[in-house]
Amino acid sequence: MAAKDAKKDITNDLLLCNKCGTCRSVCPLLSVDREEWAGARGKVEIAEAFFRGENLDSDEVRKVFDYCLHCMTCEENCPSGMRADEIVMAVRAEMARRGKLPRLKRLALWALGGADAALFATMRAFGLVRRSPLHGIGGRSPLAALYPLFGWPRERFVPLPAHTPFLGSGPELYKASDIADAMPGAEIARKTTATAGSASAGSAAGPGGANHADGAKAAELLNLVAAARRRNLAEGRRAYFFVGHAVNHFFPEEARAVTRLLNILGVDVLAPKNQVCCGAPVYYAGDIAGARKAAAEVLERFEEHTYDWIVTTCSTGGLMLKEEFPRIFDLTHDGYFEIEWDAERESFRRVPGRSTVKQEYPRVEDLYREYVGGKVRDINELLAELLGLREESDGLSGMLEGTAGAQEAAGAPSGAAPAAASSAASDAAPAGKQGTPLPVVTYHQSCHLKRGQGVDWQSEAILKRLPGYRYVRMNDYDRCCGGGGSFTFSHSDASTEIAKVKMNAVAAVQPAVVATACPLCRIQLMDMIRRRFVVEARARKEQPRSIPVMTPAELLLEDLHKVMAQ
Repeated sequence: MAAKDAKKDITNDLLLCNKCGTCRSVCPLLSVDREEWAGARGKVEIAEAFFRGENLDSDEVRKVFDYCLHCMTCEENCPSGMRADEIVMAVRAEMARRGKLPRLKRLALWALGGADAALFATMRAFGLVRRSPLHGIGGRSPLAALYPLFGWPRERFVPLPAHTPFLGSGPELYKASDIADAMPGAEIARKTTATAGSASAGSAAGPGGANHADGAKAAELLNLVAAARRRNLAEGRRAYFFVGHAVNHFFPEEARAVTRLLNILGVDVLAPKNQVCCGAPVYYAGDIAGARKAAAEVLERFEEHTYDWIVTTCSTGGLMLKEEFPRIFDLTHDGYFEIEWDAERESFRRVPGRSTVKQEYPRVEDLYREYVGGKVRDINELLAELLGLREESDGLSGMLEGTAGAQEAAGAPSGAAPAAASSAASDAAPAGKQGTPLPVVTYHQSCHLKRGQGVDWQSEAILKRLPGYRYVRMNDYDRCCGGGGSFTFSHSDASTEIAKVKMNAVAAVQPAVVATACPLCRIQLMDMIRRRFVVEARARKEQPRSIPVMTPAELLLEDLHKVMAQ
């Protein structure tokens, strides 16, 4: 569902619901709570009453519209094209405008917004940090004793910030030419290609050690990387790395991997240490004025630099830059504005003449169009572009890709009947030179990456080309994991119930690694995987399994390093 229609605005959407109930069959929240108000259809009906000015209890309205994952599954499946997610945001925005944002939430947003540097600095000063990499595996938190105060179970995993954040820990410009000595030369590429031709799976080292990788894929990957590097160095390509707070503070290892990977591909990487939050927490709380202030500061920081792309590793941050910045500054017709009911025409309309956004932020439109518009890429989107990857299937073949791809990975003939993903993980599969099956990697698709940004196939295309793994798509790979940004913290029980479907899918595939492309999804998955496969397994006196949650970029760099070491 990529870009939103610039000609639509929310007053049209409010009357599009035909009460068919399609949204009820796909909404993750309705698998937990069958109340009508929990789903899109109920929320839209309440929103219509709210904007008509009916006498509704403010606390109840806030409760209803806070209970949303923003997964956009309802929008993706609505036969009328109604954008329920935007309706939820319109109500939240109006509630915030009326001063109905709870004091505790305002305090939390302040801590995560302008005061975030002080917050993390304080945590580091008191030693509330981790000094070793997470490696994608959750553990017991030293603050677990406090979790019941927030309504969280003690076994919950919430990562501490790293001892040293990414930004400021290295140079602001990482030059691709500085790593020339670490590049695979033509001799290595020829050697790998020759090895691939003499064995079905070759000699490059993989996750299981030497002789445990698909040689054909290793040779192909090296050729793609070498071509991309030559091209990008010749063209002098440069990316501005918009790191995002979650990756900067909680996953700086991922940021370093992204920087290194882009350098290998011949792209210089700008990582200015004065970056600020994109404003997503404030925005999704409904504080549009606060979001504008944060976004304006972000745009001013971009003005100081020259680059070809802005690369993001947070799917929500990328969505903010691509889609929501233009909306909150009224650069599209579908902005934020006061809504009223026109009784004579029996329709909703904008309150005329109220917006002063362009007067308050006169430079924003020029800044956005020059420094942001058309330049934002999710890291998986950019990697696929640089490596020349293409979407492999669409339509009916795309619908069958999960089962067919699993069969192919398991060695089944292409015309065989569909098999369950779990059987794909256990049957015969591509193997390394010594005959050991390659470890399985599966993927959870972020809602804001697929349904928000429209970045759909790129992550899987990268994972399919990893020489050290075989990719198996899990069932419901693009179903919300229950994270929903702050939802997992404010609605812990519902979030846990929603995640059970995802954990069942993971269990069926039996992966060595779960990949995802969103830091908040990653935290949710690390927590839920630990609870399901470690804590609960021990309670059942079963063998616990630690399954790391990594990003496609990290896995790609890992395999590249092992291939290039040969």
